[in-house]
Amino acid sequence: MALEQQDNPIIDKLNADSNLRAKSQRVTASQLELIPADGSMHVSFYYIPHMSSPVEAQRVRKALLPFSDQLIEHCIDLEARHLALYHQDPIAEVTAALQRLNLGAELQQTMPHYEPMELATSKQHVAQNKYQQQDEHVLSLIQQFFTAALARFKQWVKALRNKQDQ
Repeated sequence: MALEQQDNPIIDKLNADSNLRAKSQRVTASQLELIPADGSMHVSFYYIPHMSSPVEAQRVRKALLPFSDQLIEHCIDLEARHLALYHQDPIAEVTAALQRLNLGAELQQTMPHYEPMELATSKQHVAQNKYQQQDEHVLSLIQQFFTAALARFKQWVKALRNKQDQ
């Protein structure tokens, strides 16, 4: 009975590994393109004490919109009143914009952040899939063009036959 109640760390680790792989595959191509080739970036942590409702979290998101070209990703933890920003370049302007919201935003720390190996390998697969999808899209457009042209040609032949019969 005691053995049944114990956690199985081997199975838990396998499940965690499969969840990590699934999460890395869900990363969008646009986010992957923003990560530098060497996999390095920075993460800045903010404490925003007066961010206590979803409305205030939305105000923070709106304040970040002008800086969308500088920011790779952001994560808001409303319960802890924290904001994490992933970026490459210094973000002093972002800090100033957050402080102008009068929610008490305070930069806690900025530290280096490195891309996990699973993300780096999925980045290559995403790039290959992107080119393959572009090729398939072009072929689909060519097929649509020739299908429409053939349909028009059949209509034209039918119209000529109808004129000859009259």
